[in-house]
Amino acid sequence: MSLATSKTEQEFPECKFSDFWVRKMRTFYRQTDAVGNGYLCLDDMIEISTTILDSFPKMNSFNGDSLVKAMIDFWFGFMCTSVDEHHRCNHQLLENDFIENMKRVVNTTFKEKFFESIVTPIFKAADCDEDGLISNLEFKTLMQAFKVIDRDSDTIFKIQDTDRKGKMSLATFRATWANYFFSEDQKTGLKVFGPLVNYKRPEDFGEVGCGPFWEGKMRCMFRRLDISGEGRISCQDFIQIARSLCQRGHLDRKKSNAVMRAILTIWVKYIALDKDGKHFASINEKDFIKNMRALINGEFRHEIDQFGWTFFKAVETSGDGYIQLQEYRNIQEAWGVSREEADGFYKVLDVDKDGRLSSDEYLNAWCDYFLGEDPQSKFRALFGPVITKPPEAR
Repeated sequence: MSLATSKTEQEFPECKFSDFWVRKMRTFYRQTDAVGNGYLCLDDMIEISTTILDSFPKMNSFNGDSLVKAMIDFWFGFMCTSVDEHHRCNHQLLENDFIENMKRVVNTTFKEKFFESIVTPIFKAADCDEDGLISNLEFKTLMQAFKVIDRDSDTIFKIQDTDRKGKMSLATFRATWANYFFSEDQKTGLKVFGPLVNYKRPEDFGEVGCGPFWEGKMRCMFRRLDISGEGRISCQDFIQIARSLCQRGHLDRKKSNAVMRAILTIWVKYIALDKDGKHFASINEKDFIKNMRALINGEFRHEIDQFGWTFFKAVETSGDGYIQLQEYRNIQEAWGVSREEADGFYKVLDVDKDGRLSSDEYLNAWCDYFLGEDPQSKFRALFGPVITKPPEAR
């Protein structure tokens, strides 16, 4: 159990970017993906602001204005500093870039402006009666905008409510958020934005050698994508997969659009392009594997988990960060995986055997499938048996 903390951001030593700190930033990145695109963009900051404004209808307009400004400043001033300012409105920020951006600012401008520009406006947004205190309910409601479930917010509030009066002051709120962004002590670290992400990132895998085993997995992937069974895949196959997932999961428009956007991005930006930029209307298995060889160690590898995250969040209906068997079936059956195969592999993915899948459990398998080369990996059959034999010439 973490201990209560009262330290401000200025009292923490310079951040050394430990694995613990990186995991916290990865978690914050996931929780801030309010739109569910699998990447961060300015729309996420607007969505979070909108959710908070809607959750606190009695908030005065001045505090509402300050809140929106804080979220926009968070984006332009700290989160998205890797591109020119005039490109930040439309930039799609990937996780690794976000972490590198935070490394550049966390010991300087972010620490300097943290209290005045970020913490204070967000706190005042929840303090609707303007008494300088927020209740447990107000704290939970505020954190819901960042997709934090009530149970996790309850835990943090109780830790910090040392006098047991059921209220949190601005100073305590400041210390709570400061602990998250500036502390590297795992013993006293508060998991303000929920359980920390802990799956193996694409950046943690070595360069893919694209040997026979890896090729066998890509052949299996190709045949799952070839919905028509014609030996070629096209945009039509990708659209059909996206629609199938949306229909099976009864997804709302926002989630459906996120899934379709992710599917079309995979096709348009990667699968249908060769290394010279030539675009194909359709592609056969041989060329598919050739293209995957060319892109797997490039930009594509840094987006692999973003796509997996989008599919996971699309079917995660409970809001607790887990998916159940039927939700997993919806993902796999959209790719043409049989129910029997899906049910069997669900048991493999459920490492802690609690009967549900966390995003870590799912993304560990997802990333390993595309980037791992261990023939004994338990994740090798995520989309079905590895196919080592090339297709016969037609």
